[in-house]
Amino acid sequence: MAMTKLEYTALILLLSAANSFGQGDPFANVKTAMSRAACCRYEFLSIVESTIFETVDTTRGTAVIAADGRYHVSIGPDEYLKTSDRLYSYSQTENQLTIESAPPGMVPQESVSFITRLDDYYTTKMRVPKSKYFLRRTDTAAVDLPDSLTVLMAEGQARIERLVFFDVNDDRNQIVFKKCEYLDKCDETALVPHFPDSAEVIHIR
Repeated sequence: MAMTKLEYTALILLLSAANSFGQGDPFANVKTAMSRAACCRYEFLSIVESTIFETVDTTRGTAVIAADGRYHVSIGPDEYLKTSDRLYSYSQTENQLTIESAPPGMVPQESVSFITRLDDYYTTKMRVPKSKYFLRRTDTAAVDLPDSLTVLMAEGQARIERLVFFDVNDDRNQIVFKKCEYLDKCDETALVPHFPDSAEVIHIR
């Protein structure tokens, strides 16, 4: 039985992921896979270490990021959704929904959506072959993004294990990726607003 176009594309992506560690630089291969995917899906841990308060906060999260800039990110009880023209921020704790216009190219730091287009914002230097990389920001317009990042690859795999960076409060942040999927189609239901009718709505123009 002949494969459909969808099955063929999925097979190519799987074979690329399986073989990329032994063929050239694995981080470069992962960046290529992310940039070519119609949709990227992640499950991750967000770890924030505060030197001032001497605390470590760990929160589970998920992210669905479309190639056209739309995304839906959940971090603990909070959700961030970007459609083609609006940005939604929902706090489950406060049951409060903030809606604002989303200018083209808007990439809030908390969404981690910049991960799919790292070469658009950063230059890369290899620190440890096939294992550790240092990224320095080149796009000065992206003011909400970290000035630099350290990328650690999963041992023996063509997969990013974690991102490490410092935020504006000088807190050390880690994004630990538990699962990464590069898809040729997005689940559109994940990229439309679905929030409680009881939420307090605040509009920002």
